[in-house]
Amino acid sequence: MVFRHFCRIHRRSSTTGREGFRFPPFRSCACLKISVSELHPISCTHQWKKAVTPSKPRPVCLLIPVVGSHGGSNRSLIRSTHLLGGACCVAGHCSAALGTCGDDLQPIDAERGFRPEIQGLRGLAVALVVVYHLWPTMLPGGYVGVDVFFVISGYLITGMLAEMSRRDGRVSPIGFYSRRVRRLLPAATLVLLASLAGSLLFLSKARWEETANQILASAFYVENWRLAAIAVSYLDADSLPTPVQHYWSLSIEEQFYIVWPLLVIGVAWLSRRMGLSVQRSLTAALSLVFVASLIVSIVMTRLDAAQAYFVTQTRIWELALGGLLVLAQHRLRPGSRASRWLAVVGLAGILGSAALFSAATPFPGAAALLPTLATVCVILAGNRKDIRIRGLDSGILRFVGDRSYSIYLWHWPLLTFYLARGNSPTLAGGIGLALLTLVLSDLSYRYVEQRYRRARPGAWWKPLGYGTVAVLACALVSGGLLLALRAETIDTALIGTPSYPGPAALLWNAPAPADVELLPPLARLTRDVPVVYSSKCHQEGDSADPVGCSLGDPAGAKTIVLVGDSHAAQWVPALDRIAKDHDFRLVSFTKSACPFSRVTIGKDKPYPACAEWREKVLVEIVKLKPYLVFTSQSNYGAVPQGEMIEGLRSLWDRITRTGARIVAIRNTPHVKFDPSDCLSVTPAKCSTRRSEGTPSDVLVVAAKAENNSSVTAVDMIDAICGPDLCPAVVGNVIVWRDHHHLTATYSLALAPYLAQKAGL
Repeated sequence: MVFRHFCRIHRRSSTTGREGFRFPPFRSCACLKISVSELHPISCTHQWKKAVTPSKPRPVCLLIPVVGSHGGSNRSLIRSTHLLGGACCVAGHCSAALGTCGDDLQPIDAERGFRPEIQGLRGLAVALVVVYHLWPTMLPGGYVGVDVFFVISGYLITGMLAEMSRRDGRVSPIGFYSRRVRRLLPAATLVLLASLAGSLLFLSKARWEETANQILASAFYVENWRLAAIAVSYLDADSLPTPVQHYWSLSIEEQFYIVWPLLVIGVAWLSRRMGLSVQRSLTAALSLVFVASLIVSIVMTRLDAAQAYFVTQTRIWELALGGLLVLAQHRLRPGSRASRWLAVVGLAGILGSAALFSAATPFPGAAALLPTLATVCVILAGNRKDIRIRGLDSGILRFVGDRSYSIYLWHWPLLTFYLARGNSPTLAGGIGLALLTLVLSDLSYRYVEQRYRRARPGAWWKPLGYGTVAVLACALVSGGLLLALRAETIDTALIGTPSYPGPAALLWNAPAPADVELLPPLARLTRDVPVVYSSKCHQEGDSADPVGCSLGDPAGAKTIVLVGDSHAAQWVPALDRIAKDHDFRLVSFTKSACPFSRVTIGKDKPYPACAEWREKVLVEIVKLKPYLVFTSQSNYGAVPQGEMIEGLRSLWDRITRTGARIVAIRNTPHVKFDPSDCLSVTPAKCSTRRSEGTPSDVLVVAAKAENNSSVTAVDMIDAICGPDLCPAVVGNVIVWRDHHHLTATYSLALAPYLAQKAGL
């Protein structure tokens, strides 16, 4: 029998007994004589050589055996806990309930240790996400798996901080960050670099710049803010996202990991200075975060669901919910029967939300309460040792749960590259992608995650230093690519030359040589937009300011105006050239998804900024007393045609009374291919039948019904489409930057034909 004596040891290094138990460092302890071999099975009362008297209690160290997990097997561990607020062991007796000791944070669950159902819950969550991405119609709400992860992360990380505080008497943020870097950064960096390489191999050049931008944002864990900044245009676009878009959720978690330890330290320090309970103060702080973030989430989801989906402030309540469960679970001890029902209700809530939610569900908002509270039910049910949650503790889900981080990292870039090559998300293709994901994830788990996780910690600065190098490597590579891409320019002087006849190839059968590079270059395609976007004149979202861009000849004797939505804005390059050629001043008023017609847009989702902007712009146009007013707009099928025509005529009548003439440009076609991807893979197939892409246009109908010589309808389709097809390239000039907007280059090429049609 081996005995160990510990008397008033101050910050002593870890000591290992002969049986292999490791005693972590601890502070001054009452003298203890204890048999290492007697610590298993658990004994709650130990004899103290020098007992702490009730009249003068001193801080003591309580050695508690905790069931842990290492390499898949459970073993007995011995941990020391420094009691900060009072005495747990008095007169030789120790409390068996860890949660009753002192005034410090509660650990996750010292009694149960390894939680197989939580690992299974991780496996279920990542399975929901992967199935949703591979087959969206099969599980339309599978995105709630991310919300399950958020609650689990909040629960485990808060528990880790609580255990650190109880074990060491303090929370070491540097030590915590060091472990997080060692745990998360190696695999994340590997996938980022692989995604960059895969993008250069498989993606269109038109997508390289945004991919490099998002890799840079992901390397610094701000991808969610990058997506929030482009949320409106991104969600409206039909093109594929980048291979690192899924890093948005990892970015939120990393931001949480940075702030959470500081919050715990700050609340603990402040509460002790004020003589308050640390436990209660931290519970109050987390409750405040939970309530405030939930309110922001509900309100912002109603106002701007696109941004609300990505930003941190609408999601942090889900992680706070997991933290609150840690602090409250020692009071929440449901019986065996109640725990079984909690498990059933929790699993039903998670699976039900995955099956019933869809892309149309306002999310996160109040809807996110269902999967998150369901996750809390499952975790709480698993707190009991005598409860086994069938299914979650299965070998398959635990296997997937162990590799859930790598699975989440790898599945999305593989899917993005697969779809970018012109493949469709079939059942067989999805199964193949899932198997490839499992193979790569297993390799990543074994040789990257586990290698660095099990590495000897060493100095705290080593993992932080290696992490910094990894982030800088991603930043340098992606940043270098960005600089190279932005160096490419578009030589607009080539338009109209024999090498780049543009619309002349359709109108007059002008020959177009096949051995020249296309304009704009594919690497610049998605950025080939009118200047009103970069100058912030084009309005989006909730802005109702009547901001006008002044183009053409600033000293022009006559003023022409362009007004409408983004389908009007695409004509800015052509009208700018016309204005310069005719000594006109051009003023542009455009706003996304907002036609220049007195109609209600967004009946399901109110868009009051559109109506307000429209009336303000009308006032500005009347003040300008323009010579010509050009207008164009997309098709708004949800608005009845008669209502749209009346809304147009009421505005046109007011403008024509100033003496202005109105030119209504027919809407451009909607093609069924993504130009950037199609031109990279199968350029010969990049076309849409003219009859399918050019439905009747309400502007033309309204202009004819007006019976007013001051209103003219202009149809430019013959300069965009052939007799049968609407191609992606005309006369070596790329026509489309996306499914329904012209490139700025092709718009510029249309200038002489638009001027002719407008009678200039």
